[in-house]
Amino acid sequence: MIPIEENLEAFPLISLTAGEYLLTQEEKTDSIYFLLEGSVKVIKDGYEIAVVSDKGAVFGEMSILLDNEHSASVQCLEDSKFYHIEHPGKYLEDHPRVIWHIAQILGLRLFNLNQYLVDVKSQYEGHDHLNMVDDVLETLLNQQKTKVFQREDSKRDTPDY
Repeated sequence: MIPIEENLEAFPLISLTAGEYLLTQEEKTDSIYFLLEGSVKVIKDGYEIAVVSDKGAVFGEMSILLDNEHSASVQCLEDSKFYHIEHPGKYLEDHPRVIWHIAQILGLRLFNLNQYLVDVKSQYEGHDHLNMVDDVLETLLNQQKTKVFQREDSKRDTPDY
């Protein structure tokens, strides 16, 4: 059982077979999915960037949070089941445990990305052709947006922070 499963049991379960896509990069669905069983691979710009089999893993959340198209494709490696929340905005506002779950996953992803970038930087330290790594790290690690930017064609209200 996943920690927030009791919060998700009211939502439909969808089943996909090996090879089927849950999400496609650059498409927009206004849905989020929580993995109940199975495994998937995450593909960005044609490159496999992760294999995920953790129960409770969430997909589509960045598209919802940023009001953008999906940043990657998700393809099932085996028969898999997902809880599906369509148009999740209001539901998420009313369920802080689910938001906390998503925040923890996003935090872990950011932590791992930071670790990876630091590893790359240390491995290539002193190589002049990779000085750009410093610039990329500086930009990624210190970017602090205080305003939510909204696309002009978005129908969502921008929060007033």
